[in-house]
Amino acid sequence: MFTLLKTTWALFFGIAMIMLANGLQGSLIGIRASLEGYSSFTAGLIMTGYYAGFLAGAYFAPTRIKKVGHVRMFAAFASIASITILLHSLHVSFLGWFIMRFITGFCFVGMYTVAESWVNDLADNEHRGKALSIYMIVSMSGSAFGQLFLNISSPETATLFMLVSILISISLVPILITVSKQPDFSVTEFLTIKQLYKASPLGVVTAIIVGAAHGTLWGIGSIYGLKSGLTIEQVSIFMFTFVIGGALNQYLIGYLSDIYDRRIIILAVSLLAALFTIFAVIFNYSFIYLLIFTFLFGGLTVPLYSLAIAHTNDFLTKKEMVAASSGLLMVGGVGLTIGPILGGMAMDLIGASGFWIYLFLIHSSIGLFAIYRMSIRDSVPLEDQGNTVLVGSRASPVLMELYPDAEESSES
Repeated sequence: MFTLLKTTWALFFGIAMIMLANGLQGSLIGIRASLEGYSSFTAGLIMTGYYAGFLAGAYFAPTRIKKVGHVRMFAAFASIASITILLHSLHVSFLGWFIMRFITGFCFVGMYTVAESWVNDLADNEHRGKALSIYMIVSMSGSAFGQLFLNISSPETATLFMLVSILISISLVPILITVSKQPDFSVTEFLTIKQLYKASPLGVVTAIIVGAAHGTLWGIGSIYGLKSGLTIEQVSIFMFTFVIGGALNQYLIGYLSDIYDRRIIILAVSLLAALFTIFAVIFNYSFIYLLIFTFLFGGLTVPLYSLAIAHTNDFLTKKEMVAASSGLLMVGGVGLTIGPILGGMAMDLIGASGFWIYLFLIHSSIGLFAIYRMSIRDSVPLEDQGNTVLVGSRASPVLMELYPDAEESSES
C-alpha cells in the first residue's frame, strides 16, 4: 500500500481536491436555490442538471479524451468547471443554473475519467484492488469534509463559490506537474440494459432505484435540512454524517455479501434502510437522533450500489464484468437524474418529511423486488460468488477497469 502511495500520492491529492469541491458545491447550490425562493421541485430540477450532464459526459467525454489527450482535457474540464461555479454567483435564474449544472456534471465526470484512468495505469495487477480502495477512501472523505466547508461563509455571498473554484484549480497543480505519461486508454464498452436485465433483474432494478435515492440525497439533502428547520451549520453536519456513515460501513456490508447469499444481504440492507427512514421522521424533533439515524441510513444505502454490481457480476463471465459494471453505472446515472426531481416533488406535496417518506418507498421497493426474485430464481452457490468491490454511484465507468475479478479475465 505504501509503495503504491509513493507513486500516486500527488494524483490522489488532486482527486481529494476535486471531491472536496464537489462535496461543497452540491450542497451549496441546493441551499442557495432554496434561499433564492425556489420550490423543492424546481430546486430538484436544477440539481438534476448536474446528473444529466454527468450521464452525458460519461458517454461522450472518453472519446474526446482519447482524441485530445489526458493532460489537455483534464485542464480544459477543470477550467470550465472552475469558471462555471463562479457564474452561479453572478447570475441567478432557473434556466441559467440548470445549464450551468449540466456543464458542471459533464466536466466533473470528465475529470473523474481522466484521474481514474491514470490510477488504473499507475497500479499494476497486484495493487489494483488496493488502488481502488484508496480511491474510494479519498473520494468519500473528500465528499464528506467538503460539506463542512459550508460553515466558512454565508451561502448568500460569493465566497463559497470562489472557494469551490479555488479547490478545482488546486487539483490541477499536482496532477499536471507530476503525471506526464499518457495512460493506455480505451473507450469503455457498456452492456445494454436489456443484456444486464437478462443477466440479473435484481441488479439492474437495485442500481436504478438506489441511483434515484443517492441523487435525492446528494442533490436535495441540504434543501431538506433547511426545510426541516436546521441551521447551515447543522445542514453541513447532517450531510457529513450521511457520507461518513456510508464510507465506514461499506466494508462490513461488502464482507457480509461475500459470505452469505447476496440477495439476502440486499434484502436486509434495503429494508433496514427503509426502517431508519421511519425513525428519522418520528424522531426529527431531536438533531442528535436525526444524526444517529442518518448515519445508520447512510451506512446501508451507500453500499447498495456495490451490491447491485457484485450481484450482477455473479451471473456473468469475467470478460463481461467491466462492460456490465460500466453499464450499471450508466443505469444508476438515470436514477441519479430523476431522483432530485421526485424527491423535490415529495417535499412540496408533503413537507420536509416527504424527503424521508420518498426514501422509504424507494428502499422498500428494492426489498420487495428482492423477495420476488428470490422466489423464482435459485441463488448462486457461495463458492461461485465473486468479491464485492466498493464503488460509488457517482464514479465514472473507467473506474470499473480496476475491478480485480475482471482483471483476471484479461489474463485468461
